[in-house]
Amino acid sequence: MFTLQEIAWIVDGRLLEEHTESVGLVVHDSRQVEPGDLFIAIKGNHADGHAFLAQVFEAGACAAIISDESAIPDNARNVIVVDDVILALHALAAAWRKQLSATFVGITGTCGKTTTRSLLFHLLQGTFGVYSAPRNYNTEIGLPLALLGMPQHAEVGLFELGASAPGEIAPLASLLAPRIGLVTLAGRGHLTGFGSVDVVAQEKWELVRSLPPDGKAFVNADSPPLAELVETYTGDMTTVGLHNGDLRGKTSQSSRGLVVDTQEPRLHLETRLLGEHNATNILLAVAAALALGLPGRAIEERISTFSPFLHRLNLIQAKFGYILDDSYNANPESTRAAIMALADLQLPVKHRAFVFGDMLDLGEASPRYHDEVIELALELGIEPIFPVGEQAIQAARRSSSTHSFIFCNRRQLAECIVQHLQDETLLLVKGSLAVGLIGLVESLGSDLYS
Repeated sequence: MFTLQEIAWIVDGRLLEEHTESVGLVVHDSRQVEPGDLFIAIKGNHADGHAFLAQVFEAGACAAIISDESAIPDNARNVIVVDDVILALHALAAAWRKQLSATFVGITGTCGKTTTRSLLFHLLQGTFGVYSAPRNYNTEIGLPLALLGMPQHAEVGLFELGASAPGEIAPLASLLAPRIGLVTLAGRGHLTGFGSVDVVAQEKWELVRSLPPDGKAFVNADSPPLAELVETYTGDMTTVGLHNGDLRGKTSQSSRGLVVDTQEPRLHLETRLLGEHNATNILLAVAAALALGLPGRAIEERISTFSPFLHRLNLIQAKFGYILDDSYNANPESTRAAIMALADLQLPVKHRAFVFGDMLDLGEASPRYHDEVIELALELGIEPIFPVGEQAIQAARRSSSTHSFIFCNRRQLAECIVQHLQDETLLLVKGSLAVGLIGLVESLGSDLYS
């Protein structure tokens, strides 16, 4: 990392309370500060980092970048004062990006970004010095922080680019400057900001447009809006899919999870992932790994040991049978995929039930999308359905099959669900993160009801 004097010059700031110290990580969450870290005091919608300056210096922060000089505490040291903290963060990240000679990979899409990034990281580990952005650091704040955490010796860097409205991908892509771009899906997510799926697709495609002349794109050709854009692209591209694409897969199920077989090249990919929708994520990661020089045999061996992230279509045991935990987030595409996995999963169960949490940020068509989810679940014989949240509850009340729903008091949600489920049941839990269903899963999967 740069010296404090270099950082002050890069961000066009004034260095106050100067002490000679080396900078470790750059962090923006006061709760994560460790000795030697540089704290970025961001004024957010819910909290102002300036309010925690005394706390972060007490925790051992070596420096802070701030915009409010009046907030400097008595225990401060190496305070860099700037006009705009976020602009300073981007300037610092851009300067650090120029110091890195790795192959940069950018991943975007409505769904599947984190799974695809994690798959590719797992495949490359042990063969390359690979760095993967932490958590889902994919925003105007998260991406520069992820860049600043990348070690200089890394050979490959994997990053997500997220967006909730038009115009957000291009500046992230400009900052990251990837040579490889992966696009997982263009679907009905963040429609409050985008308005339509076509606008979503155009926004995700900004990653492809940003690639240099020697860059390479990998795109899910089974996503219709992306398939249309593929036809217009003249650069180096590999498409993937189950029905379309250069690298095409055929799926089946094993006792462990999803299996994907490809013909050209011939690969047998046994995974612990669930749900056919994950096949395109697998194919994208595999295609990128092949392009980076990883042999097919190594890919087959490595992918079999990949463990999916918590709360992303994980199968866990419960007193009544099993929970299919997909509680991390939800939109119409991912919810449909989860319901199909619920219906298709081969397990010794007699009943399949569904906790349906609100899918948020879908704009004016949100009621229709919630109705579609319920119609699909009922068509597949899934019941009971436990709606959670205003939109899911209203969709259930609009349904003609009212006997299929159980409406629980939110405060007693876990107890209510257990009381109404029979033994040998597979229960899908799915909803947007803000609905709070992760806590429900943790309650249902614990020993609380044993």
